[in-house]
Amino acid sequence: MIMKGFNFQFRHPDSVSDIGRVIDFLAKQPLGYPNYDAWVQKTEAELQAGYKQAIMALSDNCLVGDLAYQPHKQIPRVREIKNLRVHPELRRRDFAHFMIRQAEEHRKEDFDAIIIDSRTDNPSMIQFLTFCGYVPIAQTPLYDSTCPDVVMIKSFNERTEREIVYNAKKIILS
Repeated sequence: MIMKGFNFQFRHPDSVSDIGRVIDFLAKQPLGYPNYDAWVQKTEAELQAGYKQAIMALSDNCLVGDLAYQPHKQIPRVREIKNLRVHPELRRRDFAHFMIRQAEEHRKEDFDAIIIDSRTDNPSMIQFLTFCGYVPIAQTPLYDSTCPDVVMIKSFNERTEREIVYNAKKIILS
């Protein structure tokens, strides 16, 4: 991909075709996660059902980034970011930051915190999430016993923050 201009668009998928584009984008970037293909198939069904949401980053109508999120399955009022990718040629243009901000603002009244994880062997992502206001709460192997993950959280409600962090740690570390 070579940039020919400055024509960026960010939006939620609004058709089955858009969901297919997101799924194709995800499928091409496994990053070594075990059972990734099964996760991608599950994600397609959850996007179609409306349980999982996605943000598409487009450049000249070519999908160049995504962010997928959903309600956390075990922690009430917590949103979970499940995937965040930007094409290598378009990194450092604030696409990821913009998509995270959209996920934080979309239906903000429905949640009190957002949780996300990153592999410990991806220090630039951990640094980026720290820049975005996320705080590490646990380190444990979530997907692969050979590479631990850092679980990070950003709270939007001081009143419930301690309880959410406590519950998140309990679930993650059990």
